[in-house]
Amino acid sequence: MKSLLLFVSSFFSVVLALHSWDFPLPAGSETELLNFTQSLSERTLFNRIIPHDVEREVQVRETNAKRLRRGLPPLPPTRRAPGALRPRASPLPPPVPTVCRPAPGVTSTVGYIAACYPDGTLLGYIRTSYGPGDMYTLTPSTNAALKVSLPSLPPFSGAIDLRALNGVNIAHPFLGAAEGYNSGSFKPGELSFVFVTGSNHVDANTPMEWVGNGRDSTPSESQIWYLDPTTLQLTARWTNDDLSQLYPTPIFFNPDADGFYLTGDYSVFDSIIQEGQILVDLVYVPVPGV
Repeated sequence: MKSLLLFVSSFFSVVLALHSWDFPLPAGSETELLNFTQSLSERTLFNRIIPHDVEREVQVRETNAKRLRRGLPPLPPTRRAPGALRPRASPLPPPVPTVCRPAPGVTSTVGYIAACYPDGTLLGYIRTSYGPGDMYTLTPSTNAALKVSLPSLPPFSGAIDLRALNGVNIAHPFLGAAEGYNSGSFKPGELSFVFVTGSNHVDANTPMEWVGNGRDSTPSESQIWYLDPTTLQLTARWTNDDLSQLYPTPIFFNPDADGFYLTGDYSVFDSIIQEGQILVDLVYVPVPGV
């Protein structure tokens, strides 16, 4: 009897090892193994034999945030019950209204970019590094904020480039936006978005070009920014493939995807994605003495 138990135990260990190494089992052996383990109530081994079902279940649960990072269209919206609360971002630092209402006039060609709620309170600053989707994300203070330089002191005759002085990669030195979804057709009533990331230079009023950006093999635009010298608000003008333009182009932060986006119609995006994204105003904050 001891010999039989030793043989069964050895057989069980060998089969487990072979399966964990993805070694092809002989024909019929998986069925025999299932019967054997079920008779001993060994559900752990049964779960090991069907990892592909678990993998498919995980794929089905993929969030829109992950899909957006990869430039994929969102999943169909989930119908909310009347009065249901929408998901919101994690608790943020206390608002600092004065940062989003700076003194008029640009005193320095180097500054930070504050992201503000539409009511004028501070959300944070564009961070010097990317989030998981290779796009610029948020930081609560200037300690880790992106520094950008203006081409000169304003006023400007048109759109400008914003050079990232401490950006992710000097190969993509400008703050721009890269292709996302329906990127060449920013129009009211349509779902569209692009990722705010590093980019090489693309002339103003020009559709996306393949010049290299933080999201690798995608086209992008860079000279899209306008600075109001009185309010110091930064706005964007996106150029479509047919040379039509959307101004101002809505800008928002998506906490789940951990990044900033431009979109053709924020209300359409907000109604479909429903992940607590926040419409923002960008404000240039000069760094004194630089």
